[in-house]
Amino acid sequence: GIWEFESTSAAGMTDASMAGADIAGGVEMARGPEEAQVKIFSFFQELADPFKKLAHTAWRSRGKLAQDVKAYVLLFTSMVLSMPGRAHKVVSNPKLHAMLAEEEDPQALAAVIVGSGGALCLGSVGAVIGATAGAACGLCLGALPALFTFGLSLPVGAVVGGVGGMVAGAMTGSTAGFAGGATSGCFVAYFRTEIRNTSVYICAKLYDVYDILVLRPAGAIKATNRRVCDGVRNSTEYTKAKAQATATFVKESAADRRVQVSAAGAGLGATACGTAGAATGACIGGSVGALVGLVPAVFTFGLSIPIGAVVGGSAGVMLGGAVGTSAGFAGGGAMAFLGFTYRSLPAAALEQVKTTMKAISGANGKSTKQM
Repeated sequence: GIWEFESTSAAGMTDASMAGADIAGGVEMARGPEEAQVKIFSFFQELADPFKKLAHTAWRSRGKLAQDVKAYVLLFTSMVLSMPGRAHKVVSNPKLHAMLAEEEDPQALAAVIVGSGGALCLGSVGAVIGATAGAACGLCLGALPALFTFGLSLPVGAVVGGVGGMVAGAMTGSTAGFAGGATSGCFVAYFRTEIRNTSVYICAKLYDVYDILVLRPAGAIKATNRRVCDGVRNSTEYTKAKAQATATFVKESAADRRVQVSAAGAGLGATACGTAGAATGACIGGSVGALVGLVPAVFTFGLSIPIGAVVGGSAGVMLGGAVGTSAGFAGGGAMAFLGFTYRSLPAAALEQVKTTMKAISGANGKSTKQM
C-alpha cells in the first residue's frame, strides 16, 4: 500500500511538473511578441530619457532660471540706459581728439573703423538670412529620403543647411559690409575738409531761414533780405558772424538737456523698432516668398520655394528695417521729448491729489466732531 501511494504521488508530481512546464512555455510563447516589441522601441525610450531628465531638472531649477533672467534684464537695461552718457564721454575725450589729430593716415583709420562696423551689421543680417534660407533648403532636401530614414533626414537636413547658410551668409555679409564701409569711410575722411565747409555753409543757410521766418517781423522780411543779399552776402565779416551765430546755436542746442534726451530716445527707438521690423519683415517676406514659389514648384522641381523665401526674406528685412527704424526714431524722439519736458507733471498731480485728500479728511473730521 505504501509503495502504491508513493508511485501515485510521484506520477502526480510528474504530471504537475509537465503541466507547469507547458503553462510556462505557453506564457513565454505569449510574451514573445511583447518582449520583441519592447526591444524594438527601447531605442526611442532610451533616446527620450535624457530629454525627460533635462525637463525635470529645468522644472526643479525654475527659480534659479527666473533669477538669472531678472539679473540679465537688469544688467542689459542699465547698460542701455548708461550708453548715451558713456558714448558722450568717449566722444568728448581730449585724448581721443589728440590721437586722431596725430594719426598719419586718417583715411586708413576711418576705413578700418567704418568697415568693421559695416562688417558686423551686414554680417549679422547675412547670417540670419543665410540660416533661414539654408534651413529651408536643407529641409526640402531632407524631405526626399524621409521615407527611408523614418523622418530623421528632415531635422538633420535643416540643421546642416542652417549652419552652412549661416556661415555663408555671415561671410558674404561681412565681406560686403567691410568693403562698403571701408570705401565710404575712406571717402568721407579724404573729403572731410570739404564736407566740414559744406556743413558750415548749410548750417549758415538754415540759420538765415530761421532768422528770416522767426526773428524778424513779416513786414520787414523782404526789404531786409534784399539789403542783406545785395550788400553783405559776400563780405567776410557777415560770413564770420553767421558762422559764429551758427556755432552758438548748434552748441546751445547740443547743450540743451531736452535735445540730448530726445536724441537718446530716438536712437533707442530706432534700434529697437528697426531690429523688430527687420525680423518681422524677414519672417513675413520669407513666408510670402515661399508661398509664391509654390506656384512654379512643379516645373522647377521645388527650387523656386527656397529662392522665393530668400528673395522675400531679403526684401522683408530691408523694408521692415527701414520702416521700423523710421517709426522708432520718430516715436522714440517724440516720447523722450514729451517725457522730459513734462517730467514734473506726475509729481504735481500726485501732490494735488494728496492735498485734496487731506482737505477732504479734515472736513470729515470737523463734521464728526460737530456731530
